[in-house]
Amino acid sequence: MNLKKVSVLALCVIGLFSFNFVLAQDKDVMQKKVDAALEQLANFDAAAAQKLLNEVLAQDSTFASALFAYHNIELMYGNLSEAQALVKKAIEYSPSEQSYRDKFDELRDLINQVKDAQREVDAVNYEAAKRIYNELIQKNPSIAEIYYRLGFVAIQEEDYDAARDNFDNASILAPSVEKYTKAKNILAAKILQEAQQSLNMGDISGAERKVLTSLRINSEFGPAYSILAYIKLKSGDINAAIENWEKAITYDPESRSSWYNLGSIYWRTKQYDKAENALLKAIAIEPEYAKSYTTLGQTYMAENKLKEAETYFKRSIELEPDSPAARESYGELLNNQERYVEAIVQLSEAARLITNPKNRYLTNYRLAYAYNRSGQSRKALDIAREVTTANARFGGGWFELGVAYAKLNDKQNAINAFNTGRTSDSSWRGVIDPERERLIQGKELSF
Repeated sequence: MNLKKVSVLALCVIGLFSFNFVLAQDKDVMQKKVDAALEQLANFDAAAAQKLLNEVLAQDSTFASALFAYHNIELMYGNLSEAQALVKKAIEYSPSEQSYRDKFDELRDLINQVKDAQREVDAVNYEAAKRIYNELIQKNPSIAEIYYRLGFVAIQEEDYDAARDNFDNASILAPSVEKYTKAKNILAAKILQEAQQSLNMGDISGAERKVLTSLRINSEFGPAYSILAYIKLKSGDINAAIENWEKAITYDPESRSSWYNLGSIYWRTKQYDKAENALLKAIAIEPEYAKSYTTLGQTYMAENKLKEAETYFKRSIELEPDSPAARESYGELLNNQERYVEAIVQLSEAARLITNPKNRYLTNYRLAYAYNRSGQSRKALDIAREVTTANARFGGGWFELGVAYAKLNDKQNAINAFNTGRTSDSSWRGVIDPERERLIQGKELSF
């Protein structure tokens, strides 16, 4: 062999050795990524593990330990057949690895038992299904899918506590898997929907029972507290209503309806600072919801912040021109500022928008008030008559009727109206009696 051939052969041997050395180094790097992925899986971080294993398999799609490790991710997501398929691939590329074969057999048995359990569920044999699932849990306590399926069996039996506990176990084992983490909320929402249906049918006690069941499933379910608050309000327990709406915004801070309802009840109970904060939050969440502006305007009016009140009433009317509540509140503000002509415009429109006469007696009372004080007593008389017809026990209507008669120089009918008002509604005597006495004494009204 000549020197040239020896040199070429030596170079080939060195090159082959170098190639094998680099290949061994690559495998070491890939195996370290697989080991790191397994550590992430031990910490229930499927996303991080998946990223690492994808990197390995992109470099070498036949890397058996990566394929085998990947089956744990599919198990975490509840994809049993896919997990088995990955183990089968790992066996193809590493046929001598006995642990892979053992795992394949284990998964085959697991899948068959899950199918058996599902058949029992379909046949409404829930006890048999639970027995199979519980046996699987004893053998495989770390597979979230089994707890998840067991939770649905518990729902069929209306054992919501067991359903909650099983869904909790599934979400603990696979916290990055949405179907497990959301299962409890979906169940709580389903029960809450039934509660709403009961509420719509007037079954308050049935609705409350179902809301409490929903909260037993998920004690941090904001929408359930919101409905419970409404139930408490309907039953007259204002403090409990406030407490539950406060819980609702704690667990569901982006709920416009909860912030609005909380602000509204704060306003009704004269907690104006709290009402203002809650209603501003509701507006920030949903700027196009007109009622928030109306109630905030009412809050500012109660605090005598009239400029702010007018701003919010106007915005509410811009958003919802056919809202009688916004127009009536704005009309009341204008009356208080003695801007009667403007008040008449708003109150007339509010009265038109309320179709049931019995429901617009307060609006018409305010309209009669504006007419009487703007010198339009004939119109005030007609409107005041509507008020007394709609609600004969409301003293304000009789008072404005008496004022209209007095302004039209019909003092006897004015006194008669005052007499009826003070008799039918004693709360108005403090307003009616001084004007009544003036007329009896032959004097004019004080205004």
